[in-house]
Amino acid sequence: MHVESSSSVGLKVFKLNYGEVLNKLRRYAEESLKKGAIAVFLIGSLARGDYTAFSDADVVLVVDDNYPRRYPDRISDFIDPTLPIDVEPRVYTISELLELARRRSGLVKEILKYGVLLAGDGGLLMVIRSIGSE
Repeated sequence: MHVESSSSVGLKVFKLNYGEVLNKLRRYAEESLKKGAIAVFLIGSLARGDYTAFSDADVVLVVDDNYPRRYPDRISDFIDPTLPIDVEPRVYTISELLELARRRSGLVKEILKYGVLLAGDGGLLMVIRSIGSE
């Protein structure tokens, strides 16, 4: 479990076991590679370090352009209810991610500034960085 509580005079303090959560997210990312992901990035509060005990895990998964499903349908391929933290997957093809880089989207800025590569091809960071700076 990722949340611990301690009680002192009726006060409950909740803490997230960041190391445990990160290890489980890395395993999730490795499993995602087996399902067709090319790279898995952690973004959001867990990547920035300003998480709380109730934070979810925002992940960006990159799949090949030939991935057989449309954007909204891809998400269900990467949901894992067995994790000790809610995972919010965003699944993009390489072309979609590159287009977001060309547009200098907030998502790409977040990946470049705070993103943590959980598994897969780290070379994508260099590619989107170079496109975003054109």
